[in-house]
Amino acid sequence: MERKTCARLLLLLTVCLWSGLTVSAQEETRVFYTFDASNGLADNSAQTIKCTKTGRMVIATIGHINFYDGESFSHVDPTEDDAFPLPKYSGHYRLYFDRHHHLWLKDKRMVTCVDLLTERFIRDVKGVIRELGMTKKVDDIFSDSKSHLWFLSGDRLYGIDDKLQLPVTPHVELQDVDVYGQTQVLLFYANGQVKSYDTKSGKALYTAPAFTNSDTLTYAASSVVYSVDSLYYQIRNGETSGVLLRFDAAKREWKRLMDTPYHLNNMVMQGDKLYVASAYGYWTYDVKTGEAHHVEKLKMGDGRMLLTDINTLAFDRQGGLWAGTEKRGLLYAKPYTSPFVCYSWDQPEARSYASLIDHTLGEPAKLPRHVNCLYRDSRGWTWTGLYTGLQMTKREGGVKRTFTRRDGLFNEMIHSVIEDDSLNIWVSSSYGISRLTIRGDSVDRIDTYYDKDNVPSESFVNGRAIKLSDGTIVMQSVDHIITFNPANFHFAEIRRMELFPKLIKLMVNGHFFSAGTQIEGKTVLDRAVTRSWDLTVNYNQNNLSLTFSGLNFMRPIQTCYRVRVSGVMNDWQVFTYFNSKGRVDSNGMLHLALFGLSPGEYKIEVQASMDPGYWPMDPIVWTITVKEPWWRSTGIYVLLGIVLLSLIMANFFYFNRNTRLRLMRNTEETDIVKRIRSYAKRCDEMTAEQLVPQVAGFLSDEQNEEELSADFVEAMMKIVPFLRGCSGQEVTMKQLTQVAGMEKNKLLEVLSADMNKSPRLLSLQLRLKQAADMVRDTFLTVEEIAERCGYLTTNQFISMFYHYYRQTPNSYRNSKAR
Repeated sequence: MERKTCARLLLLLTVCLWSGLTVSAQEETRVFYTFDASNGLADNSAQTIKCTKTGRMVIATIGHINFYDGESFSHVDPTEDDAFPLPKYSGHYRLYFDRHHHLWLKDKRMVTCVDLLTERFIRDVKGVIRELGMTKKVDDIFSDSKSHLWFLSGDRLYGIDDKLQLPVTPHVELQDVDVYGQTQVLLFYANGQVKSYDTKSGKALYTAPAFTNSDTLTYAASSVVYSVDSLYYQIRNGETSGVLLRFDAAKREWKRLMDTPYHLNNMVMQGDKLYVASAYGYWTYDVKTGEAHHVEKLKMGDGRMLLTDINTLAFDRQGGLWAGTEKRGLLYAKPYTSPFVCYSWDQPEARSYASLIDHTLGEPAKLPRHVNCLYRDSRGWTWTGLYTGLQMTKREGGVKRTFTRRDGLFNEMIHSVIEDDSLNIWVSSSYGISRLTIRGDSVDRIDTYYDKDNVPSESFVNGRAIKLSDGTIVMQSVDHIITFNPANFHFAEIRRMELFPKLIKLMVNGHFFSAGTQIEGKTVLDRAVTRSWDLTVNYNQNNLSLTFSGLNFMRPIQTCYRVRVSGVMNDWQVFTYFNSKGRVDSNGMLHLALFGLSPGEYKIEVQASMDPGYWPMDPIVWTITVKEPWWRSTGIYVLLGIVLLSLIMANFFYFNRNTRLRLMRNTEETDIVKRIRSYAKRCDEMTAEQLVPQVAGFLSDEQNEEELSADFVEAMMKIVPFLRGCSGQEVTMKQLTQVAGMEKNKLLEVLSADMNKSPRLLSLQLRLKQAADMVRDTFLTVEEIAERCGYLTTNQFISMFYHYYRQTPNSYRNSKAR
């Protein structure tokens, strides 16, 4: 393995030197954490990742679309019927958003479509395409950087949103489409050429080839284009290698940026760096300096180094990096590396820092009982670490204040206190390290850091904290030495981060609501909860529980909410994890309960922030309407009286007539049920017979039996086993309609058409179903199953089974076992 890695790196460096690429040996400092199926992801193969405008993450796994809101994953699952064929798309997963609230997922000559308003796969993709205005046969689908849709049909490209038709080069695969500067449409082909057309006239402007040699064929397998202003970065892959190119649309020039002896998969821009996912980690390419840096191994939160492929990369609104892998799920790195550095006792740094603490502090002072530590800061304030919190005394004999969990501490057993260069106070406890920000003459806020910030989840040692000359703070825990410099924290940047609260869960009267949820026959939500801003409920559906997410992936526990509800909570209230009594949980979710709402309209205004004293975004508003009870409507009593009188009069008239009709109907249904029982009995008798060779060809064109309709077979395949289990019992027509899953009139129509035909074909299918059940649910051999099901020979059974199920019995058993 080491020889292969060395050879690969040697080849890579050779290619890089040949292409003039500057490769940096600088180490990537990001630390990654894993999200996989154990966290709720539908599958551990993450193919594409997108971040929505509000900050929600959308992840495509094998066959699923996953949404991540910071607390949990939700996913929508397609069926085979949801796929629409794309004959001219041969690539792998591509995820597109359009301007019509759709999400398109392409993969290997097919596409699926998700309705983002309901967050469900659309069964009739062809119907959606037709509604968008495309009536011709569709061979491929594209969405440009402005989310405009383009459909490829034959030798023409149709811009649905741009109202444009363009010719395409015949016999060359079109791989990407984009609009540059509102004046040009750029078509990227598999041969490396880009062709430009005028957006108004559709006239061809120019053709610019990326290659002038055999590389045209070498890098034709797949393409990914990423646009930044007038620059188009393109990944092209061959069978085993990849190349990163750049096309300057203003100058109409191509430039070769980087070659790799393995595939490059996807890319995303952050700042001045292009992040490129590859078969071995990822690359960063500085677009200003041309310097490239290969991060082959990722540093994980548990300290190990991970060598893995990366299918795709994406940044969230906070600047966190998300990586999708083929088998390891999602990898997430915070936008800022934790400043906390931990050294275990088997590392020389730990022993060195421990010795420095001993030399600095000297002999520990004797302290009163229940006092863990005592510290006097530069202001003359005294900080006392107690079993029950952190006590602050500004002057001797003055008023004391004790800070607890309610104020922002994770734990109230305080072990050490130290002041930093900015005159803020840092304390260690039995769980976490906290920073008390001092503004003026008081504590403005408390931020606590714990295991998710690289602080060990263990108790600290009483009084063991010092500050070094460069501002670095050193603290000692039971099994580690922790160092950090407050100057390396990004307090101001984090404080300014914009959060968009999103409603992610809705519970009414103890029941979760989703798109299509019905109560008393009425659809309450026609959209997904995350896409709903108005909700109307009945007067007796007035107990609501709403869950909001601030979509804060970096430090969810630091999420703060400001909430106002008209008629319930008229003044703004601020909730955090520490002061909300459970309304804000450790995942940063706000749980707002509204019980016993009176009829009327309620406006819920919510803001989210990283600082309870800073609200940069306008509140987002949801409206809930509780309807009046029907009996409070004007004139309802008069209408009720009229209806009641009419019912009394009509009841007398219809009673006699209905009685006569009921007697006639029961007699007819009894006769029909008898006929169905007789037909089912004949099926069972034939099923019990041993099959003779000439019967084995029941699915061939040579059979003389009269064909049975598919609806008849489907219904009787359910009814016959049901009647078999009801031997000797009375059976009604209502029961048979429920078993068949059809309306009564439909069932009667289906049965009457085929009831007089021979049941032999049906008995053969019943026999095969019995055999298939035994193959799937028992450990009997194929020979035993053939004998029990009345087949003359095992070969006869296997032949009939394969003809019907398109699988041998053993293949069928293996497929159902997975």
